[in-house]
Amino acid sequence: MRYEIRFAGFGGQGVITAGRLLALMVIEAEPSIYVVYSPSYGFQTRGGDAVSDVIISDEEIDFPKARYLDLALILSQQAYNKYCRYVREDGALIVDKYINRQGTCQSKRHHELDIVANAKALGGDVFSSMIALGSAIRFFESKSIPNDKLTLSLAEKIVADYFKESLIGRRVNVEDIIAKNIKALRLGYKMVTI
Repeated sequence: MRYEIRFAGFGGQGVITAGRLLALMVIEAEPSIYVVYSPSYGFQTRGGDAVSDVIISDEEIDFPKARYLDLALILSQQAYNKYCRYVREDGALIVDKYINRQGTCQSKRHHELDIVANAKALGGDVFSSMIALGSAIRFFESKSIPNDKLTLSLAEKIVADYFKESLIGRRVNVEDIIAKNIKALRLGYKMVTI
């Protein structure tokens, strides 16, 4: 078993966090398998390219970057143009509905979701990645990866724990941030029909 996943968009959408959370979820769900998480982003913090790769395997992983994507969660036109060609023919693309899908990737399986508009309704672009992450959880449940242990309830627990820990000492309403992120996660989960 080997799965390669890429979250791609621009800085400020939470793409890096989504990849990290997915890796943490898989590790919690099945500690006996290998997981590699590789974030990368352009020189701009906001608005530049942001990519987060996660590789899941039952064998050791020799290279940390995804090369043949089983699932791509794409949140910007630029990311679509750049990365859709790396999705396997039997893989899937989860894309925002505003993305123009003309070109070389039309024959691949697409799931068009209203990600960015729903994220803005929740409070900003940063929730785009949580919606995408929720849809990834639904995708994995349909494939029984890993061993039917990666569930929405486990994802919610990991998200809550992550934000409690990462926001310690900040002057923000932590419970409100957690609630919005879990709401976005659930929304993405419900949006995908496989």
